[in-house]
Amino acid sequence: MFQPKKHRLAAAATAAALIGAAAIASVNIAQANAKAAAPASQVQIVVGPESEPGQPSNARCPDGMGAINGGFQAVTFSRSGGGDPYDGVTVNAPFADGKGWVALLMTGKVRARAVCVPDAQAPQAVVGAVSAEEGESVARCPEGTKAIAGGYVRDTWYRNGYGESTDDITANAPTQDGSGWFARQFHGKTVARALCS
Repeated sequence: MFQPKKHRLAAAATAAALIGAAAIASVNIAQANAKAAAPASQVQIVVGPESEPGQPSNARCPDGMGAINGGFQAVTFSRSGGGDPYDGVTVNAPFADGKGWVALLMTGKVRARAVCVPDAQAPQAVVGAVSAEEGESVARCPEGTKAIAGGYVRDTWYRNGYGESTDDITANAPTQDGSGWFARQFHGKTVARALCS
C-alpha cells in the first residue's frame, strides 16, 4: 500500500527508535545478567587449620566476606579397640556472626571449610536458644527471609565410662516452612544456627 513520503519518513524514524530502544534494553539486560553472575566468580573456599584432638577448627572468611555455607572433614576419627567409631561431630555450624564456619569432633582432629562470598551477597547469621535435653533448638530467620544453610553447636554431649560417645545429632535441617534451621541431639542439649537470606 502506497504511503506519502512524509508518512514513510515518520514510520522509518519510529522503527529506528524502536530498534534503538530494543538494542539499549538488550545491553541493559546483558549488563544486569553479568552483574548478577559476577558474585559467583567471587566465591572463595576457605579451609581451616587442622585442629588439635577434641578442639575446634575455624575457617574464617577474608575481610569483607561472609559464609554462605560450610562443612568439615575429619582428619582423625576415634575408634574403639574393636574398630567401632566412638567419636562424634559435636559442632558443624556457621560462626555466630556469619563470618566463617566452625567444626569440632568429640576427640578427633578436624578441618572446617567455609564457602565465602562478598558481604553484599552474604546471608545473615541467626543463633537459636539452647534446647532442652533431647529437645529441639530453632534458629528463626528475620521476617521476609528464609534459611539457606545452617548447623548446630553442642551445649552438652554424653559419653560412657570409657569416654566413648553415647550421643549424636538426630536433626540438622531447615524447618519445614524454610523460616529457620533446627537441630536436636539424641541425649544432650544443642544450639541451632541459621544463615538467612
